[in-house]
Amino acid sequence: MPDMLIPFIMLLIITIALILERKFQEDRIIEIYKEKLENWKKHATVDTKQQNYKELVGLVFKEDDQLNIELLNEEVRDRLDRKHFKVV
Repeated sequence: MPDMLIPFIMLLIITIALILERKFQEDRIIEIYKEKLENWKKHATVDTKQQNYKELVGLVFKEDDQLNIELLNEEVRDRLDRKHFKVV
């Protein structure tokens, strides 16, 4: 039994040393990537483009042979009166 005690203790010491070294390396890598992220945030440009989108402003109904437009947003009434619209 005592003849296996020394190799076991050596193996235990090596295992603990490797675990501690791995933890140290992982912490160092995490710090490096945090610095890179902060550096990237500082130098990155944010591209904000205004996108055009469709907005529902009215409904078109067909009653008999007549088209009726029901406006949900009264602000577009002047465009309809001036005939500034396109049929798609």
